[in-house]
Formats: sequence, C-alpha cells, structure tokens
Amino acid sequence: MDKTCWTSRSIVPGLLPWQSYGLAFVLGIVSFKYPVSSMAGLGVVYLADFLLRGRSCRLPLLVFVCCAAFGFGYASQRTPELPQEVPSWAETRKPILVRAVAERVEPRSSNRLRVVLGDIRCMVDGVEETLPGQLALSIRHPLYRPVPGQKLEALLRVVPVRSFGNPGGWDYGWYWQRQGVFWRAWPVGKAPLVWGESPADVLWQVKAQLRHTVSELLPGTQAGAMVLALTTGDRSLLSNETMEATRSAGLAHTLALSGLHVGFVAAMGFALALVVGWIYPPLLLTIPRPKLAVLMAAPLVLGYAWLGQPSASLIRAATMFGFWGFLLLQGRGRVLMDGLFFAVLTIVFVSPMAVFDLSLQMSVVAVAGIGLMYPHFRSLFLSGGSWPRQLVCWAVGVMCMSVSANIALLPLVSWYFGTLCPNLLLNLIWLPALGFVVMPLGLAGVLMTLFPWTQGIGGVLLGWAAQVTEWMLALLSAVDAAGLTPVFAVLRPLWPEMLGCALLLVVVVSIVRSSRRVPVELAAIGFVLLIYPHILVMVSDARDEVRLTMVDVGLGQALVVSLPGGHRWLVDGGGGSRTFDLGEAVVAPVLTRGRPPRLDGVFMTHPDVDHSHGLPFILDRFNVGAFYTNGMMPRGRAGERLRAALSRHNLVPCSLITGETVPLTENGFFEVLHPGKEFKSSKANERSLVMRLVWNEKPLALLTGDVEKAGIDALLNDESMMRSEVLVLPHHGSRSSFDPRMYEAVKSQVVLCSNGYLNRYGFPDPDVVREVGGRVLMTSRHGQVVCTWSDSGLGVESFYP
Repeated sequence: MDKTCWTSRSIVPGLLPWQSYGLAFVLGIVSFKYPVSSMAGLGVVYLADFLLRGRSCRLPLLVFVCCAAFGFGYASQRTPELPQEVPSWAETRKPILVRAVAERVEPRSSNRLRVVLGDIRCMVDGVEETLPGQLALSIRHPLYRPVPGQKLEALLRVVPVRSFGNPGGWDYGWYWQRQGVFWRAWPVGKAPLVWGESPADVLWQVKAQLRHTVSELLPGTQAGAMVLALTTGDRSLLSNETMEATRSAGLAHTLALSGLHVGFVAAMGFALALVVGWIYPPLLLTIPRPKLAVLMAAPLVLGYAWLGQPSASLIRAATMFGFWGFLLLQGRGRVLMDGLFFAVLTIVFVSPMAVFDLSLQMSVVAVAGIGLMYPHFRSLFLSGGSWPRQLVCWAVGVMCMSVSANIALLPLVSWYFGTLCPNLLLNLIWLPALGFVVMPLGLAGVLMTLFPWTQGIGGVLLGWAAQVTEWMLALLSAVDAAGLTPVFAVLRPLWPEMLGCALLLVVVVSIVRSSRRVPVELAAIGFVLLIYPHILVMVSDARDEVRLTMVDVGLGQALVVSLPGGHRWLVDGGGGSRTFDLGEAVVAPVLTRGRPPRLDGVFMTHPDVDHSHGLPFILDRFNVGAFYTNGMMPRGRAGERLRAALSRHNLVPCSLITGETVPLTENGFFEVLHPGKEFKSSKANERSLVMRLVWNEKPLALLTGDVEKAGIDALLNDESMMRSEVLVLPHHGSRSSFDPRMYEAVKSQVVLCSNGYLNRYGFPDPDVVREVGGRVLMTSRHGQVVCTWSDSGLGVESFYP
C-alpha cells in the first residue's frame, strides 16, 4: 500500500480499506432495524475516511454503498420472521399442554431458571398445533435442571413476546425476535414439569458435575455464590440484594461473564508464561514470551468459554482472543485493532443479528477506546525503576485502561442505562482483586476438583477465593453505607449526539496523536450533530402546547404532563417486582430520552404496587421539585425504598384533598377532585387522587387513578367539575369502576386506558369500552399515547398505529 495513504492526514490507528468497507457492511446490517441513524452513520464514516485518508488512496463511494446494501440484504435474509397471527388461546392466556425440547438452559439470579425450548407442539382441545420459532420458559425455584436436548411435557401459559411500546426504549420484542424466540411461558400453578430421559451428552454431564462439586465445596454465602458465578457462569445462588448492590455501585458488569473475564483468564496465561520463562529461560530463545503467553492462555480461554456456556458473550470474547492470538503468533503489528475487526466481521457474518447484542457492542467500543486512548495515557508515565515505582505505574496503567474504556462507553451506557457511575477508585480496587486474586484462585480450585485426589486442595483454593470475595462485599457495603458509590441519572443521548460524540472523540485523539492538522470539517460536523437535538428540544419546549403522555408500563400506570418551558410532572411510576423495576427499566428511559433527569413534581395517586413501585427509583435518581400523595404510603419493601428516597433528597410528601389546586405553570394547574376530607373509605383504590388538568381555564384531561364505585359516587356530587376532553379510565378499565354516569359527566373526546398487553384480568372490560364513548386508546393495542393541545386543538399520536 502507498505509504502516503495515512501519513498526510492520519487517524490513529489508520483503517485499512477492508476495515472501512467492513464498517459499511456492519452499518448496512444495522439499517435493517434503524435505517435513518445507520445511513447517517454511513455518511459520517465515509466523510471521515475521505478527509483523513491520503488523497491518492481515497475509497470510492460506490463501494461503500454496495457494502452497506449487502449488509442490509444479508440481515433481511437472516432475521427470523415473527408469526403473522397469534392463536386465540394465547390471546386469552388459556393454559395448554406443551411438548417441546430444551435447547438452552440459563441459570438466573435469585434461584430462577430460563429454558429456551424448540420444536414446540401444543395440544389445544385435543388437536396438536405447532408453534413457529422458540419459546422462553421462566421457572422460579426449579427442582430440576434439564439438559439441552431433553424433552418436556407441561401445562403452561404461553403468550407472544412483545415490547413495551415506547419510542427509544429497550426493545424486548426485538431482543427475543433476533434470537428466534417468539413466545414466553410460565408453569401453571403447581402443575409438574415432566422431563423426559436425559440425552447422553458427556460434555454437559461433566460440566454439570463440575458445577455441582464446586457449589458443594464453596461456602453457602453470597461470597460463595459470587465465586460460583465467576467461575462457572451459574448466577442462580446470587440474591437480588447482591445484584442490586453491585448494580448500584456500577459493578454489575463484573458478574455477567464477558470479554472482561476472558481478559482476566488470558492474563493468567501471560502470568504462566512469565513463570515458565523464569524457570526455564532457554525456552524463550525458541518461543518468544508473547507467543508463549498466547499458547499458555489459549487452553485456559477455551476451557473457560466451555464452562461458562451458554453465554454467547463468552464465545464472542474467545473469538476475539483467538484472532489476537493468531496475529501475535504471526508476528503481525496492529494486533489490537486488526484483531478486533477480524473478530467482529467473523462474528457478524456468522450471526448478523449479533450486531444488536449489547454485550458485543460494549466489548467492541471498550476495546476500540483502549486502542485509541490508552497509548496516549500510557505515554504520560514510564514504568521501570524500583518495585514501588513499578507498582504505582501498574496501578496507574490499570486506571488509565479503565478510564479509556469508560470514556468510549459513556454514550453507549448513557443511551442504554441512562446512568453514570463515577466509581473509578472502587473499580481500581474491585477489578484487580476480582481478576488477579478471586478468579485465579477460583479457577485453580475448579481445576483441582476434576480429580478426586486433588479435591481437597480445590476446596481450599475455592475457600480462599470466597474469603477474598467476602472482604470485597464487606468493602462494597461499607462504601455504599458511607454514600461513596453515587449513581446519577443522565440525559439519554439521541442518535445524532452519539454520532457527534464518536466523531469528536476521533478528532481529539487524532489531534493529540498526530502533529498534522485534522480537517476542521470533521470537528464542525461532530459539533453540529452534538447540539442539533438540543436545539430541537428547546424549540419544542418553547411551543405553546400541553402534552399528556400515557407511557406503556404494562398493567400499571405512568402519565407525564408536559407544559411550555420544559416543565414536566409525573403521575404514578408503574409497577414491577423484586427483580424488575418499571421505574428504572421503562419510565426513566422515557423521561430522559433527549432530556435531563428533572421533574417539577411527582404525584402518587395511591400506593398500589402497579402505580407506586417505579417511583422510588425516579425520586432517588431525578431532580424532583415536589411529591404529592393521597395521604397513603406503600407498605413493605416498596414503602421502605420510597421513604429512603424521600429522606435522602429532603422531600416531604404533601397530601391532597378535594378543593385544592396544584399550580403547574402560570397558566396551568391541577384541580383535586378526590378524595374529600369527609370521604370514609379505607381502600387505597377508592381514595385514589382524582385530578383535572386545566390550561388557560380550559379543562383538558381527567386523571382518575384506580378510583372505584364509592369514589365515583362522591365525584358525581359535582358533575360540572368532571368535564374534560380526555378521560384516563379509572382502574385500567376494570368492571369495578364501570359507571355510565361518569362517562356522561366527562363527555370526553378521547379515552385512555393503561392496561398492558394480554393482562391477566382482561382489562378493559368490554362493557366499559362500549359505554364510555369517544375514541378509546389502550397501551395494549397502541403502546405509548400522546395527547397534544395546541392552537389547532387536540391531537393524538400513538406508538403503534
């Protein structure tokens, strides 16, 4: 290749032509799901390549377009197609007899098990039906762990996979569809799961026996459970509290086996190479230390990838290691970036849908960030000298590597999780202890358990690993109690911002690493992409409009009232469970999509879990101006979390009663219609806050919580106060809140119902839909619904048409 291709204007490290074309191919695959953003990305990649590559070596645009078109076509051919129709028995959640074959068995935290089933046959009224695709069966506290290939016969409740219908949110449906899983199921009551004869899979049996032996030798503590998870991938013994503690400290990624752990295992191989070279130096004359390290690490990485299956991220990380090792053995330069490209293109060609896998995205971005930034950080300090100096340089090197990866990951983490965990010092302690103490001891202990005469040694090593982990968990608990593990909610960037951030990062690295001028056009484009979405948000907030957004939170409720000037108020926060928080997973991402985590106020209409469970996360992570209730607070763990969040942020609940108003802006307010001071019901539903949104003296929407018949009777004492253009159906359209008198009093044009797809109660009741009048929009059918009032009147938009 002509040396001038990347010397006149250099991006560090320079991309070879096949790598630029590979990027176009990958963006073509992404365009199958996200056409606008991926094509904009393709344009930016081509422009950067055009401006930074030597004039005589610029690549033709047509080839870029052809590579992207090939990627799009390849993805369209390899994407599993969803079934066109949902069986009527699935829509009614009717339990059916299912016969299927286990294809993947995945242990989950809190003693849960997920089994992916194929060859699905359902017996419906004596007739056998075949379901297309695969089915994900969730089992709590399983009594038996099946083997892939084992047959199952069980009475299950089967429903189609579906996402929460909110723009910009995590697409659960797509997550499953790209894996070929179209259905989810749960056992019915205490009906037994009847497993057939276990297939003769010797390797699986060895793995299962190994996991069992290791779990028996480890102490029955959370430290032991963590060692089991790190060495075998089995997280079933980890409690929800431990998972929450690590997640809150920004350390959850250390418990999900990925490229990070493969890197630690590879480092053990490098350490073995050092020891072997020290014991027998002449060997290094035949096999240089880098090549010896690869040869020593290869069997360890392969064994770890086999033991940690069915983790796809481990297989991909092992593939990356394989390419890096191959390039090292060949004596090639540019090992890190070239190996990364080889591995990614191989992975994507074998499984194009892997492009959308979060673990692969994070691994690639982290490695690219290290490749781009770490050499510069490393040049700021020199190793060598006395052992204290070497130790300090090593610690600084670890921190710089972590900083490089975290800077590169920041846009991606902000987009997917909407959080920032600036706990670098904790990472400086946690990651080395995990990778260079716990995992070597744990994996050495696992290796010793393979043979009966060395199991005693294995037990000792596993015990030491658990003891170190116990100290780490104690440190985490102490640091958390001292408030030193802050986690901040942040604005979730839109795709132009992410593209602009990546482009500016490349520009900055190029300026730092190159003495030549970087084209100012790239910096200008990156800057425009970075600020353009904020300009759009500012223009939107300046409009004289009021919006009521019904967020799709399944069977629950979360409403967002947006007023001119960027003022936003949240009414309820959705539900959840001990292992799933809708406030964190759904409501917060909706609120922070392109906007900062800030609310003027939060209302909790009543303390039922489907309205209140998501609020503690919002109150704890967002800047909230005020908190209003009906005078009741949740009980149990949800109540504890809510009170703790209020206490941390000095928020005092304000109880509302009939006749009060809550100013929202200069021209807008909530009128409180219920509960009255003399209302005597003790039921939380009956005492729900009922409020009417008023703007410029015009009643816009009536928000009714879960109010039922007694509360509705109280409301009807003054029917004139109920008139509104939009009615949010009380209690998700339940029969217990059915009252034609209320519908007549409201006289709404549009009716909203937050009911959840295929909810188990059958909400909304057919009589409610028939009698309420007006256009009825449900989250189960339409996803998120936005009602907008402007000079042209009331407009309604929904996520699903």
